[in-house]
Amino acid sequence: MRKWIEVQIETQAEAAELVAAAVAPLTGGVEMRDAETLLSVAAGRACLVALCQPDRTQSLLDAVGETMAAARTAGIPVDPVTIRQREAHEDEWRDVWKQFFRATRVGRRFTVRPSWDPTEVPTGEFVIDLDPGMAFGTGAHPSTRLVIGLAEELREERPSLNHVLDLGCGSGILSIVAARLWPLASGLAVDNDPQATICARENLERNHVVSFEVHADTLSRVGGQFDLVMANIQADVLTELAPELPGRLAENGLLILSGLLQDQAEPLLAVFRNAGFALDARADEGEWSALRLCWIP
Repeated sequence: MRKWIEVQIETQAEAAELVAAAVAPLTGGVEMRDAETLLSVAAGRACLVALCQPDRTQSLLDAVGETMAAARTAGIPVDPVTIRQREAHEDEWRDVWKQFFRATRVGRRFTVRPSWDPTEVPTGEFVIDLDPGMAFGTGAHPSTRLVIGLAEELREERPSLNHVLDLGCGSGILSIVAARLWPLASGLAVDNDPQATICARENLERNHVVSFEVHADTLSRVGGQFDLVMANIQADVLTELAPELPGRLAENGLLILSGLLQDQAEPLLAVFRNAGFALDARADEGEWSALRLCWIP
């Protein structure tokens, strides 16, 4: 069992995603808590919980400081900032979910049930048995719920899809959702974090999903074209990916993007419009937004 340093950074919600993107490469996992998550903080605030190896702690703190300084210069609300750190073990990350994560209704027809909770669910429900491990995605966060809701609406309009990409798959929950909604489709779940892909692969097996492959990779190395691409990632990462995504869509292909604060949705939409996309649908919940976009060749 490895020893980690747990660093908690609490700041204004607008700055939290910038910090998460900056520290993610230095960590073994980053959890974001806000007013809508199971472990919540005050409205308008967010708390990032990052695990890093002891010899990377100072680099992580330096990255936080540089990102905060850049955000202040750009006029993004940051302060007050609170940073705490302590020694931790990796199994604590799993244990915290066992205290707070219970079977939860998500969207119109899904119930997400942790692997340790045998709760019975109503007949006819799609049940997702999930162990999030150190990966993002339990269905409890609004950004995940928004993607699921837009996917369910799309299922009513397009009952048949051939290929689906879950980009930044985390726990694999969106891959499982897609496999339930479009059981004849084949899919690819991709994340650049090997820990996430291990978790996603376990969850796909747990839910008997054999139609999705799981790869630890980046979009630039993904081949093929897809009828649907789902990406629940930070807004700045989505901005960088915008020029690449048209080439990953089949004819009449669609994107569902989330991980966005509401005030990030319009600027991101402008970026994707410049890349050739049009807005098909938008959903909001609390401070969060999701966009469904179609590509116009």
